[in-house]
Amino acid sequence: MSPIRWGIAALVSPLLLTGCGVMQGVWSGEQQRLSGLLERSNGGFVLRECGSQRVIPLVESENVSAIYLQASQPGQTAIFTDLTGQLDRHGRLHPDQVLRMQSHGRGCSDDSARTAQWVAQGYQPVWQAWLSPGGLVRFDGELTYPARSVVIEQLPDGALNAASLPDHQVELWLYPQPCQDPTTGDYFHLRATLLVNGEQLRGCGYQGALVTP
Repeated sequence: MSPIRWGIAALVSPLLLTGCGVMQGVWSGEQQRLSGLLERSNGGFVLRECGSQRVIPLVESENVSAIYLQASQPGQTAIFTDLTGQLDRHGRLHPDQVLRMQSHGRGCSDDSARTAQWVAQGYQPVWQAWLSPGGLVRFDGELTYPARSVVIEQLPDGALNAASLPDHQVELWLYPQPCQDPTTGDYFHLRATLLVNGEQLRGCGYQGALVTP
């Protein structure tokens, strides 16, 4: 695939943006992305949606249960979760993909997903990176650096590379593989690597909410 200049036109990857498709048929509406506190209830789970009083029961899902066991701390009964799914006519959520499940972080007050197309982060050392139509912004634990224009390339295996212009001194790689942060135990649906002047920083990533055609 030929490189695409980020900042002029945003990249929308059909492979990694499966959570944005419209599902019709037996469902009460489109596939949705929901976030909130995932809680155990009567042997199952409910989602207390961020910014709402709505409490949504989840249809039993082996995938959600497995990730909950993987990401939650001992004795924890609720955990911040960001996922896609479909609501049936009875108001039950049929989960599709868990984008992240975190015991750490700011939970519902974290607006990074709303303002970026891709988000990546790591804890040893602390770093974060955001990709949006304005470019690549990164945080090194002390400083937040201004957005840099990048060139985007999608590889045949589904990996995405964003390299800063004109020198490629900063590169963000996103891989479509599940990732559990070794420090926090938090779960993300993407694996991430940030390269800064040749130094390699490993972490996890997830799809943001901002999609530009």
